[in-house]
Amino acid sequence: MREHAVRGFEGLVDDAGVRGIERVRQVVAADFVDVDAAHDLAHLDRVARLAATIAHREGLDPHVAALAAYVHDYHRLEEARTGATVEPPECAHLVRSAFERAGIAEETWAPVPAAVDATGRFSFSDRFTEPAQGVAACLHDADMLDAMGAIGIARAFTYGGTIGEPIWEPGEDLASTYTSGRTSSVVAHFYEKLLHLRDELTTPSGRAMGEPRHRVLVEFLQRFHIEFGDGPPGRDPEGPVRPGGTPAAP
Repeated sequence: MREHAVRGFEGLVDDAGVRGIERVRQVVAADFVDVDAAHDLAHLDRVARLAATIAHREGLDPHVAALAAYVHDYHRLEEARTGATVEPPECAHLVRSAFERAGIAEETWAPVPAAVDATGRFSFSDRFTEPAQGVAACLHDADMLDAMGAIGIARAFTYGGTIGEPIWEPGEDLASTYTSGRTSSVVAHFYEKLLHLRDELTTPSGRAMGEPRHRVLVEFLQRFHIEFGDGPPGRDPEGPVRPGGTPAAP
């Protein structure tokens, strides 16, 4: 993992806030030293910059948004330790510990646990309650944006390889409701989750940033199926799903 100082917050967070973000990042970097590459410190850096940028554009607090981004994946540590699916609220004590070790006042990070809980809640998933609001929406959108576009493609295959998923199994059914954890293949994850993320973006800024990233996902899948040999040119990854799980050609 990279150990450079935080960057990308110029004009978004004042010097005192940046120093606080740096302290949190140092704590998190030590905790996440053995985490999988799809949820590593580089991912947290990207999400923090995205969350702060969105918060700034939406007239919210970029400092709190960045702090929330750096602690939003503590449940991944528990998943690696236990081998079971862990939801973010189950790791609220780890979030608190990170802020305490970084010397961040509780009144500063008080909104963070609710924001972290909002990550991973989608209308197409088994965890949906209601759309995120405020800083929580900024973090939610930032985390989804990092699962889209070229970075999202790279992360999907990195994580799929880590947990031993095949690239694509054309005969496998696609899940009708997204559940965190292993799926039938990496490409199935695109259909079950990643292609839905554009419509889950909550903030105007997030939606604008998501459009080009969504197009990259669609274009990748079109090319993938041509090269895999299971679909003709012109296949629409966003079209209906045939019985047996294969996305239909138009």
